Formats: sequence, C-alpha cells, structure tokens
Amino acid sequence: MTPRTSKSEKCFGTAFILMACATISHAQQNIRTPPFEEMYKMPCVYSVPGMDKVQVRRDIVYKTVEGPDGKIDLKLDLYTPSGAKTTDRFPVVILISGGAAGDHDFRDAGIYLSYGRILGASGYVAITFAKRFGRDGDPLQGLTDFNDLVAYIRGHAAQFHVNPGRMAFWAFSAGGTLLSPVLSDMRPYARAALCFYCVTDRDFSSLSADDAQRLRERLSPLVQIEGAEYAVPPIFVARAGLDAPGINEPLGRFVTGAVTKNLSIEMMNHPDGRHGFDLLDADARSREIIQRALEFIKARLEGN
Repeated sequence: MTPRTSKSEKCFGTAFILMACATISHAQQNIRTPPFEEMYKMPCVYSVPGMDKVQVRRDIVYKTVEGPDGKIDLKLDLYTPSGAKTTDRFPVVILISGGAAGDHDFRDAGIYLSYGRILGASGYVAITFAKRFGRDGDPLQGLTDFNDLVAYIRGHAAQFHVNPGRMAFWAFSAGGTLLSPVLSDMRPYARAALCFYCVTDRDFSSLSADDAQRLRERLSPLVQIEGAEYAVPPIFVARAGLDAPGINEPLGRFVTGAVTKNLSIEMMNHPDGRHGFDLLDADARSREIIQRALEFIKARLEGN
C-alpha cells in the first residue's frame, strides 16, 4: 500500500533500519539484503487465521507537538478483535518500532500491519504509533511520546475496548530503549515485555559523563536490569544470531543481568537470523520464535 507520509510527518521508527548502518558480520556478507523500500513493504513471515477480519481504526491523534514546520499530529492505529462488543475489554499489546530513516510512517510498514492483525486475530487490542526519534535531536523526545501514548490509551480504555491492567509491550530494534519505563514505572500494569533484536543500551559517550549517565538511566533497559531491586515484568528476548555486535553484545549482558537478578526471562536465539528476521528470513526458526512470543503473551495477559 502507499505509505501515508508528508513533509510534517517524519519517519518515526522501523524494526529493521539499524541493519542498514550496523556493522555486518562476515556470515552476512553473502546474504542479499533487499533495498529499504522493498523491506518497508514486506509482511511478517508468520500468519494466523482470521487476520483479514480484524477491525482497524487508523489515524487516531494521541498528541500534537511542535515541529520545524509547525504543529505535528502524532497518531496511533488500533487493531481490535473481530466482533468486539461495546462492553468488551481486551488485553492490549503496544508495538514499539525502532529507529528512523526517510519520510515513512512506519505504522504502514508491512511488518507492523502484519503484527497488528496477528495480535487482533489472537484476541488482543494491538496498537502501533508514530513517535519522534531523536537521532540528531533530543533523544528523550521519543520517550516522552511513548509515555504520553500509554497515558492516552489508559485514559481512553473504555473507548478502545482495552483492559488497562493487562498490557504487554513488544519492542523491535532501537525501540528497545523504550522498554526502560516498562521495566520500572509501568510495573503495576505492564504484564510482559518483549524484545526482538533490541537495542538494550545506547552509546552517549560523546556527551559529558553526567549527561551520558542521566540519559542511560532513562533510555537503557540494561541499566534498569542491573539496578533492579524489585520484580520487573516477565521478559521475552528474541536474538538474531547474525546481528551486529553492537546490538548483540549489550543484549547478551541484558539477558545475563536478568538471570543474575533471578528475574523472569526467556530467550530464543535464531542462529542464522538477520536483524529483522521476522520479515527477512522466512524459515521454520523465525516462525517458531514468533509463535512462542505469542504463547508468552497469552500466558502473561490471560493468566492470573
């Protein structure tokens, strides 16, 4: 489909864009990576029955911000199980996309269109959303937008058929940094955190030591894990074996740190998987990992 983009609606995130600039391992060098525009349209390699029956509401404005060219409406898309009644309240899964590139709105990326429908057909309300991504600007803008989005959803729970006490957060790539508040401030209602080939620590070495530490405390799930003195929501990690060392090394420390703290964490590795394996690698292991992620969500959102 044609992306809904405009000059004022800059790209707010994708699950796979870091792949374009990451250091590629030797094993990946002979694997063809499609052009970005092709990847943008690619659906998830997994599907479930009833995806075509999911109810979709698009372009719900959850926040308006000032941009370089004037006001910008930040929007969300809502995927609701088919046949939802006015009184129904479903658990909700918020999909957190990653880093930005170009003028694309990644609510329309094939991977998120797929996951929205997969989750809706699985009995949940799924939400994709636009956010500011401060690659060259304020790195906290995306965090502020995410926190405001969650508050907006909880404040409109009845309107969106959402159970605000049963929320899961599924992050991809650089979107992993936004799991930081999920592992801390959102613990009362966050039932699960999922991390697909995530950035779990950011490099702020170009800043002063104090500023770097301040930002890491806000944008590093690794810091949250290392300093955890409480029970965090159960965590599911999917690792891409052929991902960049700059992603996999801190991800490994994240998993080890969670185990050291005796937290609830499950990790599945795709030895031959690339960054974005859930759209790039249509193999049995990719589908197995996605299926297990859905089972993980079910156990955390539908259990006690």
